[in-house]
Amino acid sequence: MYHLTGHRNIVELKGAYEDRHSVNLIMELCAGGELFDRIISKGHYSERAAAEMCRQMVAVVHNCHSMGVIHRDLKPENFLLLNKHENSPLKATDFGLSVFFKP
Repeated sequence: MYHLTGHRNIVELKGAYEDRHSVNLIMELCAGGELFDRIISKGHYSERAAAEMCRQMVAVVHNCHSMGVIHRDLKPENFLLLNKHENSPLKATDFGLSVFFKP
């Protein structure tokens, strides 16, 4: 995650702390919740709004691939909304299945 920090559509990793029992990741607060939940509650999006979301998702994929990372679990549940506003930026999260590759 530190490898990808800095892109506007990827959740920022603020820190990582480990003790005898667990590893704790401190991540950017995304108060808008999951994209999946927003889609369900909203019901539908205009073509323009859907295109903007797709643009942000493709920007994440492009950035990850250019840095040699494959996410491998892209789905609406793994995109968070930064805030509760209608046109909140998307933030990709959950890189637990990701792998590195040589671009």
